[in-house]
Amino acid sequence: MVKCYRKTVSLSDIWVSSNDKVSDFYASSWQRGESPLPLLVVRVLLAAVALGILVFSLTSGASPYWPIYLTNWGLIMLTMMTLSGLIVSWVAVCKSTFKETSDLPWYVSTYWFLYNIAVSNALIITVLFWSLLYKSENYEDDDDGRLFWLDISTHAINSCVALTEVLASRTPVRLLHFYQPLSIGLWYAAFTAVYYAADGTDGNGNPYIYEVLDWNEGNRAGAIVAASAAGLLVIYLMVWGLAFCRDKISISLIRTISHNLPTVPDTRLDTRILE
Repeated sequence: MVKCYRKTVSLSDIWVSSNDKVSDFYASSWQRGESPLPLLVVRVLLAAVALGILVFSLTSGASPYWPIYLTNWGLIMLTMMTLSGLIVSWVAVCKSTFKETSDLPWYVSTYWFLYNIAVSNALIITVLFWSLLYKSENYEDDDDGRLFWLDISTHAINSCVALTEVLASRTPVRLLHFYQPLSIGLWYAAFTAVYYAADGTDGNGNPYIYEVLDWNEGNRAGAIVAASAAGLLVIYLMVWGLAFCRDKISISLIRTISHNLPTVPDTRLDTRILE
């Protein structure tokens, strides 16, 4: 569940090593009880879609330059997140009970970390593509529509997968974890700068990976990085808000169990004398 604040902050709060309930990572928000089966079904579908998009991207754009693009970094992280979530759900199905402790198993912590970075980065990739990179003329020679559907898959359906995981699960979102997706974004920005300094090019021989992030124009590239970092923080805050609303609604409407208790019988002794 979403953590709003705490009076004290520990290292375990900053990292992904502890949580009140392990079931938050394998039970769906939209179910009673803590059975892992409903979310397992959802995660099987999400992992299949993510793997399908990744294979589609690899087969359609296979080249030595495939690993340099942020879109493809995001696809790898999204696929790893869905697969790790599937592992968490599968282990929960196979394992009847979990030890009651706030310390999380390593595979749960791994999933949580990937969740934190993959969801926000999928959304920022979608926003950046459609706001900065999309050009309708790119599809003029796309006779079979392959490029169009590749862009739809990697810059729209990717975010649908990420949002479905957020809405279907109970995975906690903590404001203190904002640095995790941000660090990946800044890491990629540093990579593009180093790639430029090493005379790297894109697939067409241009001295940049993305034209809007051309380090030959350092001021503009720096502004793009700063704006993207701010946008990523805003998106992470929105994901936190979405998870907060998810938990509030599901707890009040779905997870709250009302007990119909029988009327308490009158145990007072009848002092009347039966005649």
